[in-house]
Amino acid sequence: MKKLLLATAVAALSVSAAHAAPTVYGKALVTVDYSDFDDESTTKLNSTASRIGFKGAEALTANTDLVYQLEYGVEIDSDNGGTVKGKSQNQFHSRDTYLGLSNKQYGTLVAGRLSAIDDNINYVSQTVGQYDGFNAAYWDGDRVNNAMAYFSPVYNGLQFMGMYAFKEDNASDLPTDAEAFGVGVKYEPANQPFRAGATYIKSGDFNTTRLSGAYDLNNQIGLGALYQISDLDKSDKENLAAVSATYKTATPWTAYAQAEMTSNVGGVDGKDAQRLVLGGKYAFNANATGHVYAGYSNLEQEGQDDRDGFGIGTGIEYKF
Repeated sequence: MKKLLLATAVAALSVSAAHAAPTVYGKALVTVDYSDFDDESTTKLNSTASRIGFKGAEALTANTDLVYQLEYGVEIDSDNGGTVKGKSQNQFHSRDTYLGLSNKQYGTLVAGRLSAIDDNINYVSQTVGQYDGFNAAYWDGDRVNNAMAYFSPVYNGLQFMGMYAFKEDNASDLPTDAEAFGVGVKYEPANQPFRAGATYIKSGDFNTTRLSGAYDLNNQIGLGALYQISDLDKSDKENLAAVSATYKTATPWTAYAQAEMTSNVGGVDGKDAQRLVLGGKYAFNANATGHVYAGYSNLEQEGQDDRDGFGIGTGIEYKF
């Protein structure tokens, strides 16, 4: 999931201007997933959030760098990108991709296709629980085309953000083709166990507000929480609450759990969803990780039968 409103822009600044050649990075995650939803079972091979990217910086003056990132999702298991929220995508499809300027005193300005919302919660699974075709919430920090974003310098762990997206009638992931703007703030003090963020996004009749935070009890236990309310210009506002926990054992295993509760899913009054995911990650080394997980989800709507299902999966992940 997205860690921060265009967090990759900040990451690009770590590239030394003296090394103008781009840094190549990526992730490959392939899983085998079994699900049973409404008594219909399926087994699938999935490529989940696999990607390849190039990022770097080039010094223009003593205080200003040109920064860039070209990042693309890759479907390892298929020659096409399938369908996401009813929209088809290519096997290689744009993720956070931008060009911008970074000044040590005034901050960073980037333009391109950008993630649109802050999210500090420790999301634990990108696969299980989504097998039934609906996510826990309609809006989940999707990317926005034709966008510009500004990041202030960090002051004692505090950073301010702003975003504007030009009106567009094609592949933007916003639920409306109107122009959009957003503001946000992140607080992540150095050498402290807590961090928090808040954002507001508006596009036409759609708007969403998200508050999130995380706390590390020690070197083993991490906790996260998120609350989001979205106005989709429908019968009611959608509300999402989520909590998560991770536990790093003395072995290479890390266990995790996450629960999500959504009311008025998609803005429909009385349509509620719950999802629970449990799993573990095994670190073979700094780059290779094994995954096992299981999940359960339930969808309730007044006047209709409940829909529920479960899934299990396993896979291997490699980062470079």
